[in-house]
Amino acid sequence: MSFTLLMSIPSQKSQGQTHLLFVFLIIGLIVLVIGSLEWLPLLKKEPSSPYVITETGTSSFPRELRDAAGNTLIIPSRPQRIVSQTLATDEILLAICPLERIAAVTTLARDEKYSNVVEEARTIGQVGEHVEQILGLNPDLIFVANYNRAETVELLQTTGAPVFRFAHFRNVADIKNNIKVIGYAIGEEQRAAAIVAQMERDIKAIRASIPADAERLRVMSYSLGNYTAGRYTTFDNIVNIVGAINVATEHGIEQHAKISDEQILVWQPDFIVTHAAQGEFAQVRRQLLENPAIAASEAGKAGRIIVIDNRYFLSVSHYVVYGIKRLAEKLWSPNFSLAVPSKL
Repeated sequence: MSFTLLMSIPSQKSQGQTHLLFVFLIIGLIVLVIGSLEWLPLLKKEPSSPYVITETGTSSFPRELRDAAGNTLIIPSRPQRIVSQTLATDEILLAICPLERIAAVTTLARDEKYSNVVEEARTIGQVGEHVEQILGLNPDLIFVANYNRAETVELLQTTGAPVFRFAHFRNVADIKNNIKVIGYAIGEEQRAAAIVAQMERDIKAIRASIPADAERLRVMSYSLGNYTAGRYTTFDNIVNIVGAINVATEHGIEQHAKISDEQILVWQPDFIVTHAAQGEFAQVRRQLLENPAIAASEAGKAGRIIVIDNRYFLSVSHYVVYGIKRLAEKLWSPNFSLAVPSKL
């Protein structure tokens, strides 16, 4: 019973009745508190964790996974022919799984513009989003994502293939959770835990390197085509980690959205952040400055345009840490200058 209801009790009620009401109130509060204790373990979990893992023992199989869509996958034994259909799972698998257990990774894994595992990927097979080719590898586990072609995923599931679909990549917590899920699915929990622990140490070190009295700079991501990243994106989370403010989020943008040139001039970010492949940083910076709005902005005129390697800026694997490091270095380094193209 609420405080307002107690206060509205008619004055003619007996003192005994009033005491009784207070007793019921106290009992109710105790029940609520005790009941809430059952939820404490859930509250401690990372809020974006979308997958359910059914523990069957420290090293035993079968294992059961349930993805964000509610689909359940039972893995009968330790997978020996794993097929990856996303660059993120390519990079995670190549960090924690013996190569002989990986049947194939994506074609992107060998693309130097986007992949952090080019050399490793060259030692194993690759496959595109072709159902016949994937099934021809006799996979016992297939990792896909919600951005894979829907028809490919549906066809694979229709055949009864062992498919697990990832759907959340919005922040570092999602990435860490995905690593743990992959580790559990393939029976390599310890290696997965080690990768996550290293990420946490690296991020802690990056944050410690930022001056304690640093001003909270306002930054905005901008990709060719007038796109920016707002709330519920990895970029937004990275900006928060390095102690800056995402201008797009500040103005109510969610996820990735197209903006006008006028918005750039009105928002006036301290820094504009973009991405490019190695060897193309200066070219992309020039292309941005060819936009009159960017050239006329305070960031453009002061040369405060940060270009980060595609492999780190777009990463949704543990390599995202390198993107965090690069952004922190460029925002807080006293030697930052547009005259010197960014180098790794």
